[in-house]
Amino acid sequence: MIRTVTAHDDLELERVGYERGAVLLPSAGRPDAHRYRVDTAGPLVADGLVLLEESPGSYRFLDSNRVPLTVRDLRRFRILVKLAEATPSDRVPAGVTVQPGSAELVDLRDDALDNGLLDGVDFAVGAVGSALDGECITFDDGPDGFVVGYRDAGTTSRLFASRSFAQARAVFLDEACWLGAERGRGTYVGREQAVGTEGWTSVQVVSAYARRLLDGA
Repeated sequence: MIRTVTAHDDLELERVGYERGAVLLPSAGRPDAHRYRVDTAGPLVADGLVLLEESPGSYRFLDSNRVPLTVRDLRRFRILVKLAEATPSDRVPAGVTVQPGSAELVDLRDDALDNGLLDGVDFAVGAVGSALDGECITFDDGPDGFVVGYRDAGTTSRLFASRSFAQARAVFLDEACWLGAERGRGTYVGREQAVGTEGWTSVQVVSAYARRLLDGA
């Protein structure tokens, strides 16, 4: 069922995992989950520009093109407000080590390891096999240049692509370090991840949302 979010949807929700994901659950107070609530006074909700897809036991928010919004976007556009951080779990997800195919990618893998991240768990460099089913940040050399992706539940979505290895490397390590920090490891542990739009006016929020729709982001 998909419907418009209204001022009556004062929902409290949670998500276990990185904010690149889009699926949220009803808040149950899990210590390893980030907790959020819908900002029913937000400009996009007030203008009826946000859709909600309800499935049994879970929710996804969609833009007016019916494209899922990640939790990061939901915070950026003031659709969700963060209530509480997750407590990092000691559990290490099962991963599959992926062997990179070039010296450049081997060096990048070493960079990620030097940042305290786990290969095949927090990140994967090179071609990703179907056996890698967990949440991680990926890096590969594709026809569009160097591609950084976010993989979750067996599906990879593109985050960034560039002909510049240095640009893609910087995005990849930043994303992977944030994911690792949520799991209690790596060089970003203890840092606060800012959304970067706290000082925006409501007009700026709506304008950024409109640009997303026009760009097909």
